[in-house]
Amino acid sequence: MVCMRSFMLCLMCAGLCFADNTADPGALWQALLDAPPAREMTAARKDALRALDAWIAQPNSEETEACAAYYRRAVDRVLTLLETEHPEQDVRVFQLYSSSVLVQTPSAVIGIDLDQGPNESLHQSPAEEGVAFCMTPEQIDRLAALVDYGFHTHEHADHLDYQITRALLEKGKTVIGTEGIRAIWADEPWAEAIVTPPQTLGRGEKIGDLEVNVLRDRQWHNESHASGTENNAYLITLPEGLSIFVKGDINCGLRLYGWLQLLAEKGCAMDIMLGSLIYWRGPGIAAQIDALYAPLLLPGHTWEFGHRRAGEARGNAMGFLQSALLVKGAAKRGGATVLSWGEFIDLPLSRDPSGNRP
Repeated sequence: MVCMRSFMLCLMCAGLCFADNTADPGALWQALLDAPPAREMTAARKDALRALDAWIAQPNSEETEACAAYYRRAVDRVLTLLETEHPEQDVRVFQLYSSSVLVQTPSAVIGIDLDQGPNESLHQSPAEEGVAFCMTPEQIDRLAALVDYGFHTHEHADHLDYQITRALLEKGKTVIGTEGIRAIWADEPWAEAIVTPPQTLGRGEKIGDLEVNVLRDRQWHNESHASGTENNAYLITLPEGLSIFVKGDINCGLRLYGWLQLLAEKGCAMDIMLGSLIYWRGPGIAAQIDALYAPLLLPGHTWEFGHRRAGEARGNAMGFLQSALLVKGAAKRGGATVLSWGEFIDLPLSRDPSGNRP
């Protein structure tokens, strides 16, 4: 209890009480451009993230035109970079909304839990639902043209999007998900094309040019693990050799760690871990994953607006700086950094013989 109280006091001292809502979005944007993501967080970057968090933390900020415009500017930056720059020696990881991530390799662009914003319907567009914070139709079309593979961990609306999924499949792209995801859209002509891979134990399933290991697990709804939502974890190995892991909202770490340990025994690597590190139905295993694989942790599930009630500053939504501070101590070997909307980090395609990233 003492440790938790001290930790909360540290967060408040770090500025995460979100008191300042007067920032200019243009100045916030420039501050982050001047202090980009890196393995070691500078004081300037902490200040920039703190200011961005404080601005977003205005109650109901996602309903404001200023916040939506900032987000769309971030999306445009990502799309333009994907269209104009093609790294040949690195992997580039971009952050979009909440758990939505893009991975650009020399051979492909991979989407992880692509979702445009806090709309809750999986059968309507944000405009039909009346949600202001979203991508434009043009941005969705550009995104679908760029992405080669779309992986979805589970069927919750903060990890899945009707418009984006439809656009990808109608353009002939490969979308991977659970049986539950395909069932949601059973009446749609494109849903049958969703790939639902089997569980694997070290010998990955070949999907296009990727090798994919899959754990079919659940996001449990109760302590007894009697019911839950289907949730796949994916370990995706690129043609270039780098491996990316995403667990979605698997919230009990025990079975997940057993599976990851088995994969390690079979020679699998994990270079990057994306997404939430929270395990609210069991013990956390971030430190154990770091000890086993030493991946670079890129925490996600940040500023998920569905996790705060109307009128609240933060509620249960994780801020960018808060997310970075929470994972710092668990990433002793692999390191960690956080990406805000529209930001990216470049990572080399190789690791040194010790398993650590150069």
